[in-house]
Amino acid sequence: MAELSLSTEIVNKVIDILNQHDPASSDQLVASQYLAAIIGFIVAKENFSDEQRNDVINELSSFIRYVSDDLRGNSDPQEPAPSGDSFGVWKPE
Repeated sequence: MAELSLSTEIVNKVIDILNQHDPASSDQLVASQYLAAIIGFIVAKENFSDEQRNDVINELSSFIRYVSDDLRGNSDPQEPAPSGDSFGVWKPE
């Protein structure tokens, strides 16, 4: 998986697009639900077996937790980051 370049700018642009579609997405939890639904939509369109699909969803869920913990400063340095084909590396800007 490619290295990600996540920034406040890209996050804000995505949220702006969601707000244009549905003003309720100005609520961060509603915006998060949209993003989760988009992930589900994209994963469902891939030609995965049920096992592969579940593995991808689990890896993405772990990656979400990893990014969130990292941004909040809660990462346990002893705990290794999830590994697998669907795990990406990101660098906050």
